[in-house]
Amino acid sequence: MSGVILGRDAAGKMPEKIEDQCANMFGHMKAIVQAGGGTTDDIIKVTVCGWQDRTQRAPVNVEWLKMFPDEHSCPARHALQMDMKTAALVQCDFTAVIG
Repeated sequence: MSGVILGRDAAGKMPEKIEDQCANMFGHMKAIVQAGGGTTDDIIKVTVCGWQDRTQRAPVNVEWLKMFPDEHSCPARHALQMDMKTAALVQCDFTAVIG
């Protein structure tokens, strides 16, 4: 299980655009599961929080389909709209079963 994953870039800076934050967040998710000896195929559940309104879900869906292109073998996803009250516009955590 991961902790909260934000969309900061490699230098630790938070991009202004949600599209960039989503790309970074999914990249971090992939790196974390690989560091644990797994792959994105081992991810069984993802919880995504953020965006100010439902129109901001599209950038999450773009990155989701890049990481999980097969709709029949993607993890469960729970999405929550919430006001982050920070520069972060989106965040996630995930559960994976490795081994």
